[in-house]
Amino acid sequence: MSPLLPSAAVIAAGGVLTAVATPLLVLASLGGAARPAAQAPPSATARTDIPAALLAHYQQAAACTGLPWQVVAAIGAVESNHARFGGAQLDPATGTVSPPIVGPALNGHGYAAIRVPAGGSPWHPDPIWDHAAGPMQFLTATWAAWGIDASGDRLASPHNVYDAIATAGRYLCNGQPRLDSITVAIRRYNPSERYVTQVLAKAHTYGMTDDRGDPAPQRPPVIDAVGGPVVHGAARRVVDFALAQLGKPYVWGAAGPAAYDCSGLTLAAYASIGLRLPHYAADQVHYGQPIDWHRQPIRAGDLLLLRGGDPIHDYGHVGIALNTTHWVNSPQAGQSVTVAPLPYQQLQGVRRLFSP
Repeated sequence: MSPLLPSAAVIAAGGVLTAVATPLLVLASLGGAARPAAQAPPSATARTDIPAALLAHYQQAAACTGLPWQVVAAIGAVESNHARFGGAQLDPATGTVSPPIVGPALNGHGYAAIRVPAGGSPWHPDPIWDHAAGPMQFLTATWAAWGIDASGDRLASPHNVYDAIATAGRYLCNGQPRLDSITVAIRRYNPSERYVTQVLAKAHTYGMTDDRGDPAPQRPPVIDAVGGPVVHGAARRVVDFALAQLGKPYVWGAAGPAAYDCSGLTLAAYASIGLRLPHYAADQVHYGQPIDWHRQPIRAGDLLLLRGGDPIHDYGHVGIALNTTHWVNSPQAGQSVTVAPLPYQQLQGVRRLFSP
């Protein structure tokens, strides 16, 4: 998620990262892995950018065919600048990174609200809230499901970069012998479209020659909405879709059909009319036409954007206007999609994707 996208959870200010505390939220069953086929060699950029001690581990990380090692390396670059975030140092003999790289508390204040598992976490001292840990940024429960010892010290630790790289390769493969879609795998790591774009771009600089992307979609053509209003009329259909989701639970990273986070709901509502939005409130603010809600009435279908709990997040929450007095949104963990009065005092942005 970028060091700090609400969808992933945290945000790093400055530095080389755009995402340092991206937690992994999906737990999946363990499965066997197939030996990957031969892959493209590292580019000159990869040999310059990636520490020599890590390059071979990235090249061996893929636990299935179809996953380029450059994708794992690109995630390592985005998440922690190859275990160098915050001045951390790598012991190449053991793979230990010190001081440990630990993301902010996922306490719901601008980030996802994720409590530490019962009994606490062995990877950070917080007794209440979980933190993404290590150079590849794993949550406690995710590491418990997927973590492996690749360093040979008989301890699988997210703070050991050799363990973390190998585990990331397994997680991306999701227990399958062959990866059908690289972009889908990256979205499991972080559902932000900006994150996917960033990882793929970095992977190409490292020598990836074919990202293959998603399978050909079996759905109507979509319209990119960046710029100004692009749809004539159809606001009612978007509103009706949003209202049909009332009562469904908030789940971070979800975009339906059984659950939604805030930007997942708006994404799905606009997708119902063939309009493509990214899965992140701070990206959705760049779509459509900006509206001065102090001078112009809000209309049905407008995107309403609020500031997140972290001051770095200019736009941490989003919903859809029903009329000039109410909106529908998926508020936060523990709540459901609901209709509520328009939060005029908290509005930070209004975007209109419909022309009259």
